[in-house]
Amino acid sequence: MTPRRVAVVGGGIAGLALAAGLDPDRFEVVLHEAEPERKALGAPLGLWPSALKALARVGAEPKVEKPGAGRLYSITGRPLSPITRPGLLAVPRPELLAGLEAAVPPSVRRVEQAVADPASLDADLVVGADGVRSVVRGLVHPRAAERVETPYVALRGVRPAATPSLAGEYWGRGLIFGLMPFGPSGSKREYWFTTHRSDLGPEPLDAATVLAEARERFAGAARVVRGALEQAGPDTIATRLWVAPPLPTYVRGRYVVVGDAAHAATPNLGRGACDAIVDAVTLAEALNAEGDLRRWQAKRLPLTQAARATAGTVMRAVTRS
Repeated sequence: MTPRRVAVVGGGIAGLALAAGLDPDRFEVVLHEAEPERKALGAPLGLWPSALKALARVGAEPKVEKPGAGRLYSITGRPLSPITRPGLLAVPRPELLAGLEAAVPPSVRRVEQAVADPASLDADLVVGADGVRSVVRGLVHPRAAERVETPYVALRGVRPAATPSLAGEYWGRGLIFGLMPFGPSGSKREYWFTTHRSDLGPEPLDAATVLAEARERFAGAARVVRGALEQAGPDTIATRLWVAPPLPTYVRGRYVVVGDAAHAATPNLGRGACDAIVDAVTLAEALNAEGDLRRWQAKRLPLTQAARATAGTVMRAVTRS
């Protein structure tokens, strides 16, 4: 039976893209989001052509820009090689979410409340677009219910652009630093991030504590790296990196998972937002066409699970260099 009532758990990128893509004349959609205020937060995201084409199909076309040229450096600042990302564009996360919000039909009902028990939702189809902490994933595959902790913590921040010529990634043993300029000319800013191995915890992590540890770990790094950490302000975000476990199916009965709920990975490939968008838009198209969700899964699962595994391999290789 074709579902008519769809409950979307999670109102982030994947959830909004799905709600924007479902035909409002055929589906009653309820979008559950516990923290709507988080839409104003976030750094630039990279979008590949497949994601941009998917956004256009649901009427969400945020203003994007081409990232500046970057290089790969050793952690001490020795240039290694240029970074080429043909076709990659960037958009600040708040602008991407605003574009998706504008594309969501007014008939979609919003519930600003956490979903503790998705099995209790009154819907023909329950879609988990609720990230790596997904409460829906366990209903799709019980042995994959829990997220997987990695040994890495990350810091993220934004500052006024100072050194666009030094943009790129800096790799060292157990250490990664990245710097990406963004924004219009004359008001450019820089998004920076670090990743290092750490035993700090439990969550939520205290940003000041993680910063202090990072300053110690990166003490021998290039000046631009040390400068970013020294200038980091109170708005710096500190997180433990978590990933989704391997998942052999995205569909079980009336439950489906998309985006990070299905394949959250370490950020090395820069595909998180892209794959979430493509998952959601192609799922909406399959539902609109009354297609078999197993066929949708057959296209999306191999690609996204391979990307999840590859990102982890890259992270391990980089942090052992």
